[in-house]
Amino acid sequence: MLRAGCQLLTQSTLPTGKTVGNSFALEFVRWRRKPRWLPVAKSKMFRVPERKKQSEEERTELMRLHNQYKTQLRSVRQFLREEVVRHEETSTADHIVLTPEQEEAEFQKCLDANDAWNAAIAKERDQRLAKEREKKVAYVQERLELRQLREEERKEQANQRVLLEIERSKNYITRENLDAAIETALANPVDHNFAIDMAGNLYQGRSTSQLPNATPEPHQEVLSN
Repeated sequence: MLRAGCQLLTQSTLPTGKTVGNSFALEFVRWRRKPRWLPVAKSKMFRVPERKKQSEEERTELMRLHNQYKTQLRSVRQFLREEVVRHEETSTADHIVLTPEQEEAEFQKCLDANDAWNAAIAKERDQRLAKEREKKVAYVQERLELRQLREEERKEQANQRVLLEIERSKNYITRENLDAAIETALANPVDHNFAIDMAGNLYQGRSTSQLPNATPEPHQEVLSN
């Protein structure tokens, strides 16, 4: 049935009645066995497979082969272990027996190498600390200079404010010129009241003769949105 379906799908008929073959092909995949991602069938879920019986001759032969394999493997391991020990004893200087004088000389040599290494590390550390100290001193000096500049600017601004207040204090009303200031204020009244009409015209003063529909005077201001 699948082969017949493939033949029908691979053949198409044109409007002229001609048949074109092998225009396209379809390939159907059919699993010969159950895919691995599917679970165990319910009919086989609790089935215990029967263990195949083994004859005595076959069991004896398998045991012999197993013992032979284990024996050969242990022999190879022991041989390799002895080779490693022999190589370490003949090629490593640590396993050579030294006299007390030689041990003392070797120890003194190690001490000298350690002292030289410590001296080199100490020199590098001193150089690094000196550079860090210079950078820190430069940073502190820069911060002090910036702080001094800010302090001078603050003092300059304070002096400017003091001079401005001194200049303004010339017009302050004091106890001595209080009467003169009162007479000047009465002689020159100032009216801060004003009115605004619907057109946005501004009328200064509490009392005015200017009509709302009249043209505003030059002293009047027109407010715009």
